[in-house]
Amino acid sequence: MNNQPEPLKKIKNLLRFHRNGLSITDIAEKLRLNRNSAAKYLEILLISGDVNLNTFGPAKVYTYSKRMPVSAMLKFSADIILLIDNEMHVLDANENAISVLGISREDLIGSLIENVKSPLIARLDIPNIFGELQEKGEIQRDFSITLQDQDYHYRMRLIPTVFDNMDEGLTIIGEDISEQIRFEERLMVSEARFRAIVEDQIDFICRFHPDGTITFINEPMRRYLGSSLEKVCGQNLLSFIVPEDHIPVRDMLQRITRSHEAQAGEIRILDSAGQYRWYQWFIRGIYDNSGALVECQSVGRDINTEREQAQKIRESEERFHMITDHSPFPITIFDREGKFLYANNAFTQLFGYSLADLPTGKDWIQMAFPDVSERRDLMRLWRRDPASLSTHDTGSCVCSITCKNGTVRQIRLFITPLQDGEQFVVYEDLTSKNEAERLHTMFATMVNSSADAPSLYRSLNNMFPPSQLRKTPSPVEAIVEIPRKW
Repeated sequence: MNNQPEPLKKIKNLLRFHRNGLSITDIAEKLRLNRNSAAKYLEILLISGDVNLNTFGPAKVYTYSKRMPVSAMLKFSADIILLIDNEMHVLDANENAISVLGISREDLIGSLIENVKSPLIARLDIPNIFGELQEKGEIQRDFSITLQDQDYHYRMRLIPTVFDNMDEGLTIIGEDISEQIRFEERLMVSEARFRAIVEDQIDFICRFHPDGTITFINEPMRRYLGSSLEKVCGQNLLSFIVPEDHIPVRDMLQRITRSHEAQAGEIRILDSAGQYRWYQWFIRGIYDNSGALVECQSVGRDINTEREQAQKIRESEERFHMITDHSPFPITIFDREGKFLYANNAFTQLFGYSLADLPTGKDWIQMAFPDVSERRDLMRLWRRDPASLSTHDTGSCVCSITCKNGTVRQIRLFITPLQDGEQFVVYEDLTSKNEAERLHTMFATMVNSSADAPSLYRSLNNMFPPSQLRKTPSPVEAIVEIPRKW
């Protein structure tokens, strides 16, 4: 209940609605008071802290005070609050302070602060800090104490105070910062783990602004660039990239949006000697709360060896195709399912089939091997388990192959299994050789079975002009070895 005299209440209500303040004369006129009486009432309100006095030159302007009563602060504050008088007695304490100190209000209020048995009060060492208080006006102490086998962290402020009765004293405000300290400790551990992971990475890690200004690189990238972190940070990322790759990098950065936060590309990074290596970069955008791109984080994986190996494979494939395309022997390659992967020019020239005519090896076998028994033998050779064979284990067989135009040729097949289950097949055309052997056998039989072999030899030899005999051996001589004495 408010026991203030009625004029005091009217002055407070008047100032409450005039936030810019009023002078003594203004207040006396509005409330129809004597000026001296108004001045006396304002002095009372000023001492009680209900009004504030602001001086503008010779004029004095009074405003309504928004000060919260100490009792209200004690009640609603979540901090620890203790009020100490100038004789070091505890004047008042809020519920949080009583709970932390572990002392009842009856035992606490009126006691000398140095007699309060609590590790929190003991750590403040109040009797020995008055000199420092007089010098600095306010002291702050951060420390931890153990309560009920658990560590708590407090930030204590000791503030010299003048109470409403104009007595001097001390206000102790304690803030429990245990959760903040634990969070900071977890954050430090997390940052230490993150830094350890980043620094131990073999891959490059780089952070930079959207304009390319580098803000961070990890240790592997720093060693590669041959410079310190301080010298690299602040430089533009493009200064460490091969000039031919600047446009692809800019394109990658322009493609980074909120819906497509990550981009990937292969970029050449220059070292301190001006040499470069290929790196596969994954760049991710980092956005603020308004959706603006504020930074990019990139991870670069060294793919220089992979690219060199890929180049060697391409060169090897080019050499393979150059050799096989110009080989006089027909060559094909089948995959493990029997599908044609490759057929060289000699194959098409000999058999008439191109890759467009050969959807699968099975279809070709049906056309090229109409004989069922030959087809069965070939398939038995073809279906050998590649796991049981080495790459040098070549199977061969002789068979008749029907060409696209219907002619039949005698072919020796050499089938070599490859490591990935594919079949490498070389075809040797035996048609001319077999025909020569057949003529050789026929003429040899005719000559050797004749009763007049010399006359038969001369008859056969006369079938060829003498001019051909001077240039090349007689076909008969090439087939039948007949002594010259005949």
